[in-house]
Amino acid sequence: MPRYLTLMRGALVLFLAGLIVVAHIFLWRSDMAFGLKLTFTILNAMGWSIVLLPILFIDKWLAAIKRRNAETDNHDNVT
Repeated sequence: MPRYLTLMRGALVLFLAGLIVVAHIFLWRSDMAFGLKLTFTILNAMGWSIVLLPILFIDKWLAAIKRRNAETDNHDNVT
């Protein structure tokens, strides 16, 4: 992957993480009831887990396949 794409991906992740942190700060500083704040925080964490965990697992799976294919290619080139 080209270096600029890696940098852009990292910048996007940092930006989104910053937005999430700012949103939680505003949530917890609001005048809502404590139970409601806690409920929203737990729902948010569960939602992000549902979205991000499969992405992370697929990324690890693809990396393992790429390593296996690279090892297979290296063994095929040896004569």
